[in-house]
Amino acid sequence: MSKRDKITLLVFIFVTITAGGLGYLLDQVLTEQPEGNSLGMGVWLVLPFLTGIVLRIINKDLNQIGVRPNFKNNMKWYAVAAFVFPCTMSICIIVAKATGGLIVGQIEADTLLVLMITTFLVNCIKNIFEEFAWRGCLVPYLEKTGMNDWTLYFTSGFIWGMWHITYYMFFLPDEYFTETSRPLMVVVGTLLMIFWSPLFVELRRLTNSVWPCVILHSMEDALPTMLFVTANVLQIKENYSIMLDSISGILPTAVVLFIGLWLRKCRIKICS
Repeated sequence: MSKRDKITLLVFIFVTITAGGLGYLLDQVLTEQPEGNSLGMGVWLVLPFLTGIVLRIINKDLNQIGVRPNFKNNMKWYAVAAFVFPCTMSICIIVAKATGGLIVGQIEADTLLVLMITTFLVNCIKNIFEEFAWRGCLVPYLEKTGMNDWTLYFTSGFIWGMWHITYYMFFLPDEYFTETSRPLMVVVGTLLMIFWSPLFVELRRLTNSVWPCVILHSMEDALPTMLFVTANVLQIKENYSIMLDSISGILPTAVVLFIGLWLRKCRIKICS
């Protein structure tokens, strides 16, 4: 890894870790803002992405960011991206229903479908910033260090989690923390992102594109997060949640990790 790439990586990581703090300070000055949708939150979301773009322009390697969709010969990986989280959520629902751990709320099917589609499209825009920062900028520069896959998964997932600290501690409204504390959410969220990291990293590697990661992330936002958290249409009873929570439960996390490691095996086989 060249000295220039090392400096680039360190600058990106520094901006990533401090972006939330800058956004939080901005919100302390501009106090009259909507909760959960502040200017500071926008700074936190966009700054790593913009920094990554500027660094790639300076290094003259913007074409390596993964902006081309590369559909040819990669549709099966796009299918994986689209169906991972619907499948893990379905497994949780089936098991929870069979064991008496599922609570179903009231909502019309048409309304639910529109809500899911709208949430997916909105989050596709949001996740462009997030995924092109992490999988478009961070992961390729980590690869240049020569670290092995396991270290790469852990490092990228850990930095991704550190970036979320301000989000969990300050930006998210209090209504999200009726059953857990903010510090615990930081710990759980960081662990989750480390376990999710192989799936996101390997989709990027297999397709040489960030767009499958955008779709993957947006499906997570549009289905388990929306149904179980935002709209609260479905709930897992408290004594079942550690195993069956559709986002952070042990069962869905294990499935996501397994799929990520299976993708790694596929990539190695293709490259051999």
